[in-house]
Amino acid sequence: MKKEDVVTPGTVNRFIDLNLTGNYEFQSILDMVTDICSKSIAFITLIDDSRNYVKIAKGIHPDQIVKESDFYRNAIKSSVIMIVSDVCNDERISSNSLVTGELDVGFFALAPLITQGGEIIGALCLLDQKVGKLTPQQLQMFGILSRQMMYLMEIQSITEQLKEQLQRAESQNKSLQEIAFIQSHEIRHPLTIIMALVNLGSNGQMRLDKKWFEMLSDAAFTLDGRIKAIVNETINEKDLKLARFNRMVQEIEDYAILMLDQEGNIENWNRGAQIVKGYHEEEIVGRNFSIFYSSKDIQEGKPQKLIQEAKALGKATDEGWRVKKDGSTFWANVVITAIHDKDDNVIGFTKVTKDLGRHHVCDSYRSFP
Repeated sequence: MKKEDVVTPGTVNRFIDLNLTGNYEFQSILDMVTDICSKSIAFITLIDDSRNYVKIAKGIHPDQIVKESDFYRNAIKSSVIMIVSDVCNDERISSNSLVTGELDVGFFALAPLITQGGEIIGALCLLDQKVGKLTPQQLQMFGILSRQMMYLMEIQSITEQLKEQLQRAESQNKSLQEIAFIQSHEIRHPLTIIMALVNLGSNGQMRLDKKWFEMLSDAAFTLDGRIKAIVNETINEKDLKLARFNRMVQEIEDYAILMLDQEGNIENWNRGAQIVKGYHEEEIVGRNFSIFYSSKDIQEGKPQKLIQEAKALGKATDEGWRVKKDGSTFWANVVITAIHDKDDNVIGFTKVTKDLGRHHVCDSYRSFP
């Protein structure tokens, strides 16, 4: 059994807290899937060990959907799309509250949400009161839109983690400054005692007896304790987690993740960016991200417009052709997110790029009458 052939509720935890309600990109996908497939209801559900979480819905209130996860976990048996044209003829769903309740569902379809690691965390569900089918074209678009939904969720998850990382780093820097101010006094005090004792002894102003050595030893012991305390406060568990997170971001290969300054100049560059765009870090850091755009886009000011949109709205999204180091082009999905300081001033941006051509569409599915 392949990794993607089972639902993996443990992985879903990093997506459960994402706020999808009211998000234009996610809502537009639900609008598209219902319009293209000519069905009335669509929703996203994520599955953990005990229940399913309806993150966003169209044509139905989330409270109308059963919260127990067994049905959805049993329905998602592999990475292929599930189609039930007439739910009354399928014993797995005929007794579900979606069918027996006030919705009186006749048609049901489910497209698994699969992470880049091949783990199934939930599904894009499509319902209608009438029995029906999907044409081959509708089926293909249903699968494409489910993958686009998963891609956007991963982008948002990464963006949230980057924001948290930056906020933690800013808070940590402030804490370290406060610690340095406090600890500088605590270090100076025993150090001053040591220096004074040494000075008195060297000038012959104090007899070097046992009491003198005890005072000197106590002061040295106190100084040693202060230094150890500072080290422990500086290198703590949060720092280790932050270091591990930085390493994780650097090693991601499926997404190009960049840090930009206020003008769009590149400050950081991960392994995925090197794979997608072709530049090594030392070749690209310090250059403006407009280097990835065509001459036509640059003339029309597209990079600057995206930066201004992210600055004004908090985020800017775009799809289009981008240019690699060797001059070749690729079709990319881009999300630029503004980074704010504690006073809500924009101090830079995160930029996450996905090469949509690196993963091919798979149209396999299973259908039930």
